Amino acid sequence: MQGISRDDRPSRPADAGWRVRLYKGGEYVANRHFRDAAYGSREHALLAAQRFRDDMAYEHGVRRRQGQSSFLSKIRVAAGLSQATLATWLHVSTPLIARWEHQGAPVAAIRLVTAMIAGLVKPSPEVPVPDLMFVRSSLGLRQDEMADKFGRGYNAYGEWERGKRRVPGWAKVYIDAIAKGWDEKGANLSVEEQNMPDIDDS
Repeated sequence: MQGISRDDRPSRPADAGWRVRLYKGGEYVANRHFRDAAYGSREHALLAAQRFRDDMAYEHGVRRRQGQSSFLSKIRVAAGLSQATLATWLHVSTPLIARWEHQGAPVAAIRLVTAMIAGLVKPSPEVPVPDLMFVRSSLGLRQDEMADKFGRGYNAYGEWERGKRRVPGWAKVYIDAIAKGWDEKGANLSVEEQNMPDIDDS
């Protein structure tokens, strides 16, 4: 939701809530925090934040971008996650998450995020270092089949396995989750999500 972000306040959970920020002419015209506790629930705090955002946008003539949020954006916001938190989970940059939400994310990444939000895959503070060749062999897949899974060319994926090309953090998390028993096939996406473009994140 434009102008609204989640502020979980890990060091002070009682202050968790939603932050409304609106800019105009390079300056804040709205910057306010809506604590869950003050409104009785996260949902009620979000409604108050939305009303405030809309009122301030109207009062100050701030034109908000129109259009549907991406699927990744919708599930992230519904889970109360900031882009920065999701980036930390996937060991990628926050700008990449923003680009995915604007341009579309790889289907494999969406499957992974869905599983993480559901608690099926646990975030790790350290970047995993999975054995790509071992995991691929355990799945009974060829290199070209594994490459398709990540929206990569055969040669590019082969260079991942040979250590000649950097493996994106989210792909390491994905492969490590499979190695630890995550059933990726259990993540059923709608036709809309399955048709999302694969985006280069290198």
